[in-house]
Amino acid sequence: MYSLELLRKYSFWLVDFLKGSPIRKHYNDIKFIIENYNTKASEERRAKHLENLLKNALESTPYYKSNAKGNNLKDFPIIDKDVVRNNYDDFKSAFFTGNKNTPVVTSGSTGTPFKLFHNKNKRLRNNADIIYFTKQGGFEIGSRLIFMKVWNDINRKSPLKLFMENIKPYNILNYTDEDVAQLLTDLNEDNSRKSIFCFASTCDVIVNYLDKINSKPLNFNIKSIITNSDELKTTTKDKMEKYFQVPVLSRYSNMECGMLAQQNYSGGYEFEINWGSYHVELLNIDNDNPAKPGEIGRVVITDLFNYCMPLIRYNTGDLAYMSENKKNTNRGPVLERIEGRKVDLVLDTKNKIITSHIVTVNMWKYSELKQYQFVQTGKKEYKFRLNPWKDFDREEELIKEYKGYFGQDASIAIEYVDEIPLLSSGKRKLVVNEMNSN
Repeated sequence: MYSLELLRKYSFWLVDFLKGSPIRKHYNDIKFIIENYNTKASEERRAKHLENLLKNALESTPYYKSNAKGNNLKDFPIIDKDVVRNNYDDFKSAFFTGNKNTPVVTSGSTGTPFKLFHNKNKRLRNNADIIYFTKQGGFEIGSRLIFMKVWNDINRKSPLKLFMENIKPYNILNYTDEDVAQLLTDLNEDNSRKSIFCFASTCDVIVNYLDKINSKPLNFNIKSIITNSDELKTTTKDKMEKYFQVPVLSRYSNMECGMLAQQNYSGGYEFEINWGSYHVELLNIDNDNPAKPGEIGRVVITDLFNYCMPLIRYNTGDLAYMSENKKNTNRGPVLERIEGRKVDLVLDTKNKIITSHIVTVNMWKYSELKQYQFVQTGKKEYKFRLNPWKDFDREEELIKEYKGYFGQDASIAIEYVDEIPLLSSGKRKLVVNEMNSN
């Protein structure tokens, strides 16, 4: 089995070599910049990446031509999803018109589906980012990966691709005790060395089940567990590490940018920032000045490698604390804590917990909606709050689809609103459980 892992790993890098080693070159650049952050050479590379991006944006992107006051980063305006949507075509670089750019669609953390494009070099950089940080998290290319998420027709991989990438897909729909028990049985019967990639909220349910049965530490030959999408609570992280006897890391990423930060395999709760591919600012909540050390601030990202639709000084809608890296002085500042990734749990009509991601992952197709919010109001009562761009004539389709997830006896109402309220972070909750607030 181990020889197959090595074969997959070397085959991947061989194919990259035959193409001119684009991913390897990006990987080496990321590794050098991050691990030598405080050196002059790393500083010069970061500055050059930023200079090239800003130059491209000023020369080829209408929005920045009109709104940037100069050629330094601070001369560029703060933007967010709404700014991009309202000026969509003006964010497209003329240099990349007609190229085979890759569309990226996110369900929209502010309640609105969001789409933009990545150019080829950005996709290569993103691949290298993931390879670097997964390796830092204890996972190597070719190793066995238990990939737990909502698998559907949009993201499903072919059997051949699953074999080539050594992925075992695990579909997360319900959160019953039986589901968790079956997962643990599957992990125990899989003798290969493996890593797990899952939603942070999945870990909450696993820990609750293991606490309930008074489980002893488990020996499942797991190398690491990496979570993403929502908040990994410190208590959940600690208990997962106790039960599975491996580091459990939270990853901070988004669809529009990519791999932003990740917790360290050696321990701790802080997030190491991907300074190789992004410039990260922490700005005051009330103004665009830098937040003071130890104060909470808005996470503002400049993607250094998306040239076809540049995101410069992009407000993610998240709040965080930034500090110096006390564990490794050779590396850059870290994010101490990230706010804005909490989710509510909802139940189906049989009182089984349903992952909120079953809602968000499947809403991207309803592009007629400017904003949406899914609400559980009772044991079998649900509501969609919809703010469409114009008219929305797919009510029956929407209700039918989500009855399939929550139960045919579900009562799903439609409420049209002019606006969905913002949280203090600037985001909107996409999935809300209001049963206990009525």
